[in-house]
Amino acid sequence: MRWIFSIPLILFGAFLFSLSINSIGEIGNIILKIGGFGFLLVGAIVGRRKKEQQSQSPL
Repeated sequence: MRWIFSIPLILFGAFLFSLSINSIGEIGNIILKIGGFGFLLVGAIVGRRKKEQQSQSPL
């Protein structure tokens, strides 16, 4: 289930990170890079999160 969320986040982050638009200026491109990196980071965290193991009771 977590892969359903992580793959689009990583793809969207990679798109934003690589995107460069001349008309928005240098500050706009920096904001796009930061946003893209943020999406990549969140996608990686969601994809790498480990499943919680259920403790088995001795009874």
